[in-house]
Amino acid sequence: MALNIKDPETEKAVRQLARRRGLSLTEAVRMAVRSELDKDELSEAEKARRIAAAHAWMKEFYKKYGIKPVERSMTKEEMDDIVGYDENGMWG
Repeated sequence: MALNIKDPETEKAVRQLARRRGLSLTEAVRMAVRSELDKDELSEAEKARRIAAAHAWMKEFYKKYGIKPVERSMTKEEMDDIVGYDENGMWG
């Protein structure tokens, strides 16, 4: 699939990066995009920290409002029964 860059400033920047790094234009775009995407991904440590914070928040919430944690999650079938869906996903 082709990519057509119509912005002169962007084209100039891609050409400059390719020239500096000794890359093709495609490689320069791929490298720049991958670099930006990598910045968006959370590290495993950050994911673990956020999960731990969410668990701590839930524990406090349950304690504050006297909620007993459930021993297991409902199955899809149990949820469908509560809502009233039949085996075809329609209300019965």
